[in-house]
Order: sequence, then structure tokens, then C-alpha cells
Amino acid sequence: MGRSISTSRCSRREVAMNPVLRSAAVLSLTAVLAACGQTTPPIAAVSQTAPTPQITQAGQPQDSYAARRAALPAQAPEPLSGQLGASSLQQTYPGGQPLHAQVLNKSVPLILVHGLMGWGTDEMMGMPYWGGLYNVVGDLRGQGYTVSAASVGPISSNWERAAELFAQIKGGCVDYGAAYSARYGFNRFDKAKCYPGIYPQWDAAHPINLLGHSMGGQTSRMLVKLLEDGSPADADGNNLFRGGRVGWVKAVITVSTPNSGTPATDNLQAMVPVLKDLLKNAAAGLGVSSQSMVYDFDLGQWGLRRQAGESFDAYFDRVMASHFGKNDSNAAYDLSSDGSAELNQFIGRSTHTIYASWATSATSKGLVTGWAYPMPVMFAPLSALAWPYPWPMRQTIGNMTGSSPLGKVQYDASWWENDGLVPVKSQGAPLGQSEVAYAGGPVQPGQWYDLGKLSGWDHTAIVGIPGLQDVRPFYRNQAAWLASLP
Repeated sequence: MGRSISTSRCSRREVAMNPVLRSAAVLSLTAVLAACGQTTPPIAAVSQTAPTPQITQAGQPQDSYAARRAALPAQAPEPLSGQLGASSLQQTYPGGQPLHAQVLNKSVPLILVHGLMGWGTDEMMGMPYWGGLYNVVGDLRGQGYTVSAASVGPISSNWERAAELFAQIKGGCVDYGAAYSARYGFNRFDKAKCYPGIYPQWDAAHPINLLGHSMGGQTSRMLVKLLEDGSPADADGNNLFRGGRVGWVKAVITVSTPNSGTPATDNLQAMVPVLKDLLKNAAAGLGVSSQSMVYDFDLGQWGLRRQAGESFDAYFDRVMASHFGKNDSNAAYDLSSDGSAELNQFIGRSTHTIYASWATSATSKGLVTGWAYPMPVMFAPLSALAWPYPWPMRQTIGNMTGSSPLGKVQYDASWWENDGLVPVKSQGAPLGQSEVAYAGGPVQPGQWYDLGKLSGWDHTAIVGIPGLQDVRPFYRNQAAWLASLP
């Protein structure tokens, strides 16, 4: 007979070695726990039964996001470990020590770069992306910092976003590059995207700092790459792609950024309803009607402008069904693990810029499976995306194994802890690049500094969306650190 089963707790090794437990695992996580003698806590769920997935001929589960959202449990079916509560944003000083105002150079411009599905100051009825009801930009300006928030394509590629970011900061009209735009079949210019410039004097003698949330971190790194090295096939006159602009960016801080991508975006079609839900829920949380809200995907170069009287749902569906969504020049590809691996190979790292990162985490670890379960504080659309249901439901970032679609990344348990959209593992330096834990003191250009992990903060909460979280202390601390750099 097989090995006897403990009546108190069985280890993950026992589950793996025992054929009875393996069979139970295929059927149900609850069955595994029962076989291990665990007492399963009651689950107060919207629906007590998990959605039934469709199984394709290839044997791959195809459950829908809507079904996952409808059946999202309120509690994990196994005991959990991990920190309870959220990290205090008051204590988020890089290196652990507060900085004194008299040693800070607050005149160096800080540009905030929003992430996926973000928006500018003239959208969402004027509700700030940075801080929501607690306006981060206004707060930092009140503290004496020179700070501005950029507005770039919310679902565009990092190349396009970097071109828009350059034009917005330096001034002038956006140029996406002749070769790049021809390769993907969109217009090189968009006459609606011309700007007076946030900081027209920007150059090596007048550098800036960049802080990017989510995809904004990738975009910031792409901008540094193009400033320095350009793209010969796209260089024309004095545009971004001529390169040679070394030292224009002193430092880049990435926050909740998928620097090595995320399995959540490996399947664009699976992400589409999540993206819509994220934006509509964010609007509702900020007191804005999703159907009447002023929101633009900024895809004029693709010929996709919102029409007069067009509802948000109709506009969203039209964009997603267009040619734009059927190529690799978009956010979904750049944020995927395979796309990020390609992106990182191109971007590399500047030896003239300081890099630093903060990670966010909003999951607890299952003591039996090791899976990452969303904490109750996680934003509902993110929880539905990340909840690690057992087979035959489709795997999520909370229990993903195997390889990415193109095989560039292998997933294992080290990828499971996440903030609802991005694995913690991906939020530091890109895979294969060096980083050091920052403990204070001098920093060196070309080095990547791990500033820490914020537990109990999901991917959207760290920018104050959709609730009433006051994130101003966090951004004050980061602005102070950047202003302290020589």
C-alpha cells in the first residue's frame, strides 16, 4: 500500500509523491486539504460553486473572466501565511532614513509617467491618476518640488509612449520614427500631439528625474535608451531617434513595474475584459460615470479617435477590434513576459542613469500548495484575474507554471507572489541584470537599487485608485530621495 497520510498536515512533497493526493489535486484543492486532514475554513463567496470552464480540443481550460469575477471567493480554501495589514507609507524612505529639506535640490524636474490604462489631467473629469482624491502632483508642488505628470498612450507600445513623453517634456510634435511606424502600419505623426514643453531647456546640463508606475517604468527606461542610443533607421534631424543625449535623465524609479513582464498579459484576449473593468471600476471609485467620462486612448496615429457622442464601451470595443490589437506594437505585448524579454534585450541599461524600484504585494501564501491568494484588500478586478483556482480552471499569476507562449520565460513558484497584476519577482531589475538592496548612502549611475517591498498594497492602490488611500507620504519620500541625489 502507499505511504500513510498524516491526519494533521501533509507537506507539498507528500502531495507530489502520493498518487491518491495527486488525483485529488486534479479534481479539487479542497479534496487535497481534506485528504491531508486540514480543516477547511468556510468560504463566504459571491457564488459557492466555481465556474465551469470550457475545455478546448487541445485540452486547455478556457474559463471566462466574467465567470471568475462572479464566483470569486472571499477566503482561500487552505491556511495561509504572510503578513497581515499593509506597510506604512510613512516609512518608505529609501535607505530607511528621512531626508532633511535643507539638503534637497527641489528644482530638478520630476516627471511622473502613468501606467497601463492611465490618463492625463484633462481626462476622467479632472480626477488625478496620481493620488485620486489626494492629488500627488499638487501635494509635491506644495512641498516645493518641480513636478509634472505626463499623459501618454494608455495602451500603446513603450516605443510610442517614449516618443510622446519626449515631445511632452522637450516640446514639439511627436515623431514615432519613419521605419518603426512603417513596420507596424500607422502614421509617423499625429497632428493633435504637439506640445509647448514641460521643460524646454532639458539637456545634459539640465537633467530630469523620472518616476513611472506600472508600464510607466518601462516607458521611462525606453526613453533613456532612445535618448542615448537613438535608432539610426528612424533618425531625422533633431528628433528623439538621433541619440547622443547622454546624461539627460539622472534617475529612474519604477513602482509596481513589470520589468520582466507578467503572465497576466500573455493572453491579450483574456486581458481585454479585465482592462475594461479596471478602468470602469476606477472611474466609479473616483465618482465618475464610466459612460460619460472623458477618456482617450490617444491612438490618433492609428486613426482611432473617440467620436462625438460615442460611449466608452463602444469606443473601447472598437479600439480592441482594430488593427492596433493585432500586432506587437501595443502594451499587451510589451507587458507580456516574452515581450518584456525582447524589450529588455533592446533597452539594456544606461551607465549614466541611476535605477531604483519599489515592489508591491497583495497576496498571501497557501501553506499546502504555496499558491498566492489575493488579500481581501485587493481591487476586485485584480482579484478575479489573480485568484489561483485549481485545474481544470486556467492558471493565473498566482499559480502559473510552465513556460510563456514563446518559451522565453519559465514560470515556477518564485513568480507567484504578486500585486494582482504583476509578480513581485518582475518588479525589480530585469531578469539577468544585477541589483543591490539599497541601505542608504551614495549611489552610482548604472546601478539598480531595490528600495523595498510594500506588503498589502495592490497594483492600483499605490497610486490611490480606486479607493480613498492617501498615498502622498510615499511620493513625498521618493521625491525627497531623488532631490538628494548629487
